[in-house]
Amino acid sequence: MKAMNRIRASLIGAILFLFCIPALSCAGSANLVSVGWLASHMKQKNLVILDVSDFTHYEENHIPGAIRAFGPWQIMNADFVGFMMPSQDQLVKMLRTYGVNNNSSIVIYDEGNTANDTAKSARALWTINVLGHKRVAILNGGLSAWKRAGKKVTTQDVAPLYGNFTARPVPALVATLKEVEKKIGSKKVVFLDNRGADEYFGQEKRSYIKRFGHLPGALLWPASYMTNAGVDFSPSLFRNVKELRKMAKGVGLPANKNVEIITYSNQGSSAAMGYYVLHDILGYRNVKLYDGSILQAAAVTAVPLNINGWGFN
Repeated sequence: MKAMNRIRASLIGAILFLFCIPALSCAGSANLVSVGWLASHMKQKNLVILDVSDFTHYEENHIPGAIRAFGPWQIMNADFVGFMMPSQDQLVKMLRTYGVNNNSSIVIYDEGNTANDTAKSARALWTINVLGHKRVAILNGGLSAWKRAGKKVTTQDVAPLYGNFTARPVPALVATLKEVEKKIGSKKVVFLDNRGADEYFGQEKRSYIKRFGHLPGALLWPASYMTNAGVDFSPSLFRNVKELRKMAKGVGLPANKNVEIITYSNQGSSAAMGYYVLHDILGYRNVKLYDGSILQAAAVTAVPLNINGWGFN
């Protein structure tokens, strides 16, 4: 009996290793790996580490074996009113140059100092998910957490072999302008604004955004609240699941994990943080990212935007 139990335990361990982006984070949030996990799995077969930090940051130092993956993960669309995903062909070619294969497990990391840094990893993860690849995770805290833990860094560039990645698109993860226009005001859809409060309420806007305000009925959950970046000089670590659940409830998100949620921000990067937290950490099953986000919506006069002041106007 004891021998049989040991066999069962071994089998369960093997199954967990195979199916949790090789055990990416079965003990915690799905598709979020710790520094310790990555350090102990760096030589794992088929593991690809992508550094999505700013272009020059990789040259200064990076995790050994990591591939420079600055992108582009977003480009201006043909109408110059949206900073959106490149074409499928462009993305597939890019991922192949990064050495990504169909059987690759991918870990993405960024500078790890701010929530904006983390948003780069979230945007890359969402993009890869849209292409149909699920074995992808984010390194919690990015390079900042890696260095704080005393792990080695290098300046040695990595030239990967050309990969064989093939896209199997999942359009259900993307919300288009036409879809957003149709669903504004629907009681069956929740819009989630991941910008700052001043932008949501229409008190501020970025210079490249045409109009002030937010999509009618949208809830507010700033992406900057989703990590502990800057707390006691902490790297940009995601808040724990318990805290994120409380925040989700506090901002008004329904408990129903099947509800349709569309995230958006200014250009779709912070919205990727919303997508990641909801879909990969909190387990919401029907989450989409509005790729054009407010940059596109504000440029289309037919799309209504609401302004709610704090008594300022």
